[in-house]
Amino acid sequence: MKQAQSLELTLGQIATLVCQLEVSAAKPGNVHRGADFEDATLIDFLNSGVVLGHAIDHDPAASVGEMILRAVQATAWVTDTNTNLGIILLLCPLVGAYRVNKSLTSAELFAVVHSISGKETELIFEAIGGAQAGGLGGSDQFDVNDPTATAHDLVAAMKFAQERDMIAKQYCNGFADVIDFVLPAIEQGQQRLGSLTPAIIYAHVKTMAQWPDSLIARKLGDQTAIASAGYAGRAIDQFEGCGQDFEPFWKAVGDLDFWLRSDHHRRNPGTTADLVTAALFVGVATDRLVPPFR
Repeated sequence: MKQAQSLELTLGQIATLVCQLEVSAAKPGNVHRGADFEDATLIDFLNSGVVLGHAIDHDPAASVGEMILRAVQATAWVTDTNTNLGIILLLCPLVGAYRVNKSLTSAELFAVVHSISGKETELIFEAIGGAQAGGLGGSDQFDVNDPTATAHDLVAAMKFAQERDMIAKQYCNGFADVIDFVLPAIEQGQQRLGSLTPAIIYAHVKTMAQWPDSLIARKLGDQTAIASAGYAGRAIDQFEGCGQDFEPFWKAVGDLDFWLRSDHHRRNPGTTADLVTAALFVGVATDRLVPPFR
């Protein structure tokens, strides 16, 4: 049975659902139901997921750029911190592609991203600047906080940023990392660990090991991001060599969590969490991940 379709969930409801699934899992270094930050709590993330879903469903004819700006504005109404800009930037193109194709492939995502107009690019840059999250950041060629930057098309800006931002990279490769790596990691985790919540944690750690988290890199530099990937890689080595005894893996995940939190929360792997949320959306929307979710 195709659960999501039989329940007739809207795309906005699926977005809210996957945000809740992701933030509830005890991923190392991030906010979850057992760990808050001083300036961002579980409630902030849950509320952000609710208003993101509303922003997506508000106007089914809205463009990707309009959805992104509306979602950022809605988030600012429920929290005074940036909780989900990366999630918004990933989920809104996924929604746009699904509305057109009723499926989600890299080719379809690539086409949707390349169809984003100059006017939509202005709205997206306005959203990124309004979220005050660094986003694509500034450079001599592109600065999302500079109105003249909107003279450039979105894909060109994302290509310029992709080497230092995994979210920008998805705009350039048709979300291939989300579809071909992160979602299969969740599925692999489910097969071995038995349920979705530990699978989310596993996929989060495996993604960290594959790509040093770009939020950590932007805040603290490449070497710190590479170090975080090294700790994550040790946990994955334990997972792959442990047979059915997962205790060594969970101990290594605990060590990773301790290291990530030892510098207040500056080492939080936020971009990795965003990629996992996007993969959850693809999985639920296409019925590769079906309830019950425990």
